Amino acid sequence: MEAFLSFHAPGFWLVMALLAGVVVVGVRPFTPHPAQALIVPIYWVLLPYLALITGGVSPRLMGLLYIDWVVSLRIGVGLTLVLIALALGMRAVATLATSDATQSEGRRPKHPLWRTALIVVGLCGAEEFFWAFLRGASMEILMVSQFSVNTPAYWAIWIAVVLAAPTTLLNTSGTYSRLVKATILFMSSIIFFYTRNFWLCWVLHAAVWMLFLQPTQRQPILDRPTPSPENHASATGKSRLQ
Repeated sequence: MEAFLSFHAPGFWLVMALLAGVVVVGVRPFTPHPAQALIVPIYWVLLPYLALITGGVSPRLMGLLYIDWVVSLRIGVGLTLVLIALALGMRAVATLATSDATQSEGRRPKHPLWRTALIVVGLCGAEEFFWAFLRGASMEILMVSQFSVNTPAYWAIWIAVVLAAPTTLLNTSGTYSRLVKATILFMSSIIFFYTRNFWLCWVLHAAVWMLFLQPTQRQPILDRPTPSPENHASATGKSRLQ
């Protein structure tokens, strides 16, 4: 119980994160529209940051410091290829399912491509930071507790998946996007288990998310050439003569 009662214990901040997540999910629909896009990323970053500065969670267990880059890159390259293969496969499936793709037809991007990419990378980093906090806090709780767990790192990874899944799926709209996010959470957990590298997980998270969110679509309606009145009238006359 000491891991949950002390202000400097990981369990205290883990419980605080779960309670704050419930509050954020409940309050978000009633907040002003501009704030709705910021409330969840702030939650993702603020709780782990407070836990770090108070000593409630170890930056090493979160994968922020003391990283073995040789192991990270050697294992990460192979897992990256697996992620890319999965992404390409799901893109092929997305071309056959037009339910989500047709919703984005006829829309032009509101921001330049580079700005959109920066926003996506930042949001993926914030979410991955929160996932790393859940993994590190769960791992530390298992290590200091009296549970007879032979591999606390393994069980901490999947405990973090269970804790992160509700907020992750509720914050994502659309069946396709939720499936993508669940896949990223699963693969990112595997990468973290073998590498203990938050930065590598961030890079893969952002890259796969941007790749998954660009399914092959037909030409948008607004980008299709609009026939002029003269051409429309001539085509109508020809159809009547025929």
